[in-house]
Amino acid sequence: MTEELHKLGEVLRAARESRGVDLARVERDTKIRTRYLSALESGEYRDLPGPVYTKGFLRNYAHYLGLDPEYLTDLYRLETNGAAVSAVASPPRPMRARRARALVVTPGTIAAAILTVGVAAFIGYLGYEFVTFARTPDLRVIEPAGNVAGYRLSEYTITGVTEPNSRITVDGLRENPVITADAQGHFSVIVKLVPGSNVITLIASDPLTQRESAKVTRTIIVDVGATPTPGRGVLAITSPRNGASLTGIAQVTGTAAAGTQVTVDARLATPAAPNFSATDGLGQTVSVRTPPAGKRVDARVTAGPDGTFAASLALAPGSWDLTVSGGGSAKPVARRLVIRAAPSLTGTLQIAGSPSYVELLQDNVPASSVSGRVVKPPKVVSLKASGSIMVRAGNAGAVSLTINGVSMGAMGGPGEVVTWRILLTR
Repeated sequence: MTEELHKLGEVLRAARESRGVDLARVERDTKIRTRYLSALESGEYRDLPGPVYTKGFLRNYAHYLGLDPEYLTDLYRLETNGAAVSAVASPPRPMRARRARALVVTPGTIAAAILTVGVAAFIGYLGYEFVTFARTPDLRVIEPAGNVAGYRLSEYTITGVTEPNSRITVDGLRENPVITADAQGHFSVIVKLVPGSNVITLIASDPLTQRESAKVTRTIIVDVGATPTPGRGVLAITSPRNGASLTGIAQVTGTAAAGTQVTVDARLATPAAPNFSATDGLGQTVSVRTPPAGKRVDARVTAGPDGTFAASLALAPGSWDLTVSGGGSAKPVARRLVIRAAPSLTGTLQIAGSPSYVELLQDNVPASSVSGRVVKPPKVVSLKASGSIMVRAGNAGAVSLTINGVSMGAMGGPGEVVTWRILLTR
């Protein structure tokens, strides 16, 4: 590469040296590996992972050094195009006469290399299988969050999260349904209750490992004079009850005339501040905005042949007015709900539009399904941590987060390398 094609590297090196920092310090501050920083400064672009990631590294490095990222990106584009032309125009260099230490490839060395790679791959496979099959599946019941007393209906909708496609067995009731979680691990089941104490036990079975989760128990005490479940064809809400206090996801169930399109509308009456904070890779605060009063979330569902319907709404903390309408002349039914801030961090990570490299740590534990990989869209990953979540995106414009019912939007612009650290605050 000619001297004029080293201008980008010279600019970066001069700016770094003027700050009095070495490459190791830059790596700690920006999370960009030293070998990539060195390649940028020396103009060895063949050692970089690719144009999209390189531009992300370059923008991050520019912000760190206080330089104009657009100017550096233009230099990179000019130098890489020039390098391509130079490579075509330059005649081949003569081989050096000294060849005494050249690598000699023989059938034996090839066989040894293949054997080494095969053994390493086999050991890695055994380790993956051991971790997968030794792990007990997780089962978390979201609603009800705890035991319930003074309930006045004869049905209750239980919701939760477990391993994707797991089989959930309900026990302890007169009718014990068996259901299957969806591809993200979410499940919802309506159980029939009797007056008095209903002790409900749930167990999840992982279809891959056949291992069972620990039992999760909820007790729902129904008043002896409980209101019967509304009859079929009557527009009504069976769950949640008026004034119910929920965490995060509101599972709304009810009845209507078979085939009726039902609209479930929630309006935020009184917002509550989020119970988490977020910072970027440089330790700067990422804005977490409290949703404004009047914000609406809705869902449209169709009542089944049996006249029942179910809808799921992800709601931010606060007081919500819930209205269910449908059936032409049927009078809308209203409820007031209180959504509590979750005692942990839950939500979703969504990749849309284009692929992105993703690193995901939940309580400092890598998420094996996506962490350290380039993830193709569309993809939705469930998030769950007791105290902290770290997300690093190689294409921040394609990655968006929702935490505890609060939409944080895209992590950045297309091609940007962005890191967010999310901490539970209360």
